[in-house]
Amino acid sequence: MEIEGTRPKEQQVLAQELGRLARLFPTVAPAEVQAALACLPLCKVSSGEEVPVSNLLSPDGYLLTWQGKQLELPYRIYFQEPALGAEQLLTDRQRQLLQCLYLRHHDGFVRQRYLQQLLASAELEAFTTPFTFSLLSDYVQEILEVLAAHLAPALLPSYVRLIGENPRYWSQTQGRVASYWDIYYRTGRRGSPQFRHYVGNRLLKKLRAALQENASN
Repeated sequence: MEIEGTRPKEQQVLAQELGRLARLFPTVAPAEVQAALACLPLCKVSSGEEVPVSNLLSPDGYLLTWQGKQLELPYRIYFQEPALGAEQLLTDRQRQLLQCLYLRHHDGFVRQRYLQQLLASAELEAFTTPFTFSLLSDYVQEILEVLAAHLAPALLPSYVRLIGENPRYWSQTQGRVASYWDIYYRTGRRGSPQFRHYVGNRLLKKLRAALQENASN
């Protein structure tokens, strides 16, 4: 990857730092991944100053397996959003790659907006599954509502497969849904739906039903 205005040594360091993100898409051609990564502004949201990529990724993350490949989704990213019009130069697949990364953004409004853009795609690429699935345990109810509105039957088999490859992660996801409801919604600070009516629980019930149906076939 070549970034305008950087020297060869800086480019090498940058490529190494971005490698953590590139490894999230092991089944995608490197050139396509690099096209998407080139749209990432190397600036921190809070300051607008250029900083090392390592400072724009949380050190912790979610470990899971998808299609036999182990992935480490960063818990949060802190990049500014791409420059206006930058995404227009990307193909549909490259745009989905970029949108997946912003599903890990620290700002819930950004996560919600990129999720809406991604789910509006005519056909979702297989590599999107771990990223959209990871939002099942998001604490922002509005994000869960977007997922609930778009979790069509056609998407359920990919989620069932991911759960099959990651039983521990599935258990952790269910636990997080219950915990976030208890912390953010039981008290009524943002409304207080009973857990059985909570959108996160409704999503889990739909997935459990899909798992049961898959097991009986």
